Amino acid sequence: MNFYFMVPIANALYYVSIFSVLLPIIFLLKKKQNFKIAFIKIFGMLLFISAFSDWGGYILIKLGKSNISIINTYTLIEFFLLSCIYYLLLKNKKNVYIALVIFIIFFIINIIFIQPFSEFQNWTLVLESVIIFIYSIKYYLKLYNIPMASLFRFHLFWLNTAIFYYFGASILIFLCSNYILKNMSAEMGIEIWMFHNFNSIIKNILFTVAICYVGAKQDEAYDGRNMSHI
Repeated sequence: MNFYFMVPIANALYYVSIFSVLLPIIFLLKKKQNFKIAFIKIFGMLLFISAFSDWGGYILIKLGKSNISIINTYTLIEFFLLSCIYYLLLKNKKNVYIALVIFIIFFIINIIFIQPFSEFQNWTLVLESVIIFIYSIKYYLKLYNIPMASLFRFHLFWLNTAIFYYFGASILIFLCSNYILKNMSAEMGIEIWMFHNFNSIIKNILFTVAICYVGAKQDEAYDGRNMSHI
């Protein structure tokens, strides 16, 4: 694809990506009664922090400053909040604790010995993506054993699908990102971040679908038990 043709498309995807988080936030605020649900409280925090991270990074770029510190800080917060969500959803809580400890230890080692905090920490992002992707697979396996009227009207199915899709696609992106940005053409660098921003848009759309189904009748019960507390 021609470089000069790619740039406006990449810019458009970037702007749509950073503002797409408003979509699930708006729907979440319209259903404020659902904030009594534990996972919704954590999920809401994640969405608002994501928005501040995206917009804060955009402002820094416009000011001619690096947004790397915001990205690296958000990675740590995002992993913690998503781990909290899966702690509520998964049966084996011990695995979530182990994953948190492994991630924090690697985060510290990476900062000290491999990639300083002022540098884009793609290895931390790779580890985050792998662990969260595994969480999502384990939750799909749990859903498989839950009888319900309609899986597609179940809010946690859509939440998990958003996470499965985004982090599954992100593993390869983050694994190759530093090498591509340092050694490949500018066109290749633009293409990889276009793909990332597209994935982010899809993720936020799926998050919105999840929010829309919170409280649906098929969403409330499985095997005779109420799920509204999750």
